[in-house]
Amino acid sequence: MSTTEGKILQSIKAPGPNPQGIAFDGECLWVSDRDNHHIYRLSIPEGNQLVALAFEGELAGVAWDGAHVWVADRVTRTISQIDPESGNMPMSLHVDQTSGDLAGLFFDKEHLWYGLARMGQLRRVRPTDGRFTKALPVKADVGGLVILGRAIWYTEPGTGMLHKVDANNGALLVSYQIGGKPTSICHDGKAFWVADAETGELRQIEV
Repeated sequence: MSTTEGKILQSIKAPGPNPQGIAFDGECLWVSDRDNHHIYRLSIPEGNQLVALAFEGELAGVAWDGAHVWVADRVTRTISQIDPESGNMPMSLHVDQTSGDLAGLFFDKEHLWYGLARMGQLRRVRPTDGRFTKALPVKADVGGLVILGRAIWYTEPGTGMLHKVDANNGALLVSYQIGGKPTSICHDGKAFWVADAETGELRQIEV
């Protein structure tokens, strides 16, 4: 296993002081903020606020499925689908009542993935009923995650690290130092975007 540093391409101010989730919808970023209790859609690279949806709960990760936003609530242990136009919530899934805190969220075209901090797992569930289908062991301080090809990338907020693991068995392949408190991550097709709860920034990073 090797460790190196990621290269910061640009930074924009997050819409709130405590960004916890970040997702890319093909054009813009969706960011959830735990302190402001909102999910925002931001233009890039400007960072202009285009949409703001209220959400009463302890926001964790956020994901985009091509038509809807999904958000994780750490307290109620639910993953909810939200209509980006109206803010309505057509579906809410209760995940398995295991130990650990919900962290991160990602939609892989068929399933939802989320992290369990403290427990040290990445879990895959069906978006229709929340049924658990797979788990991978990772570091206990897991943050956000994104799947690219045969690899899963996830952040470790406490150390400012970004880890790349094998999507089949969770084996660690390489780690990058990206700094701050990276609570979540997404990929825009060219580079990663990281939500940093320490600085209140969203950074585009190349590794």
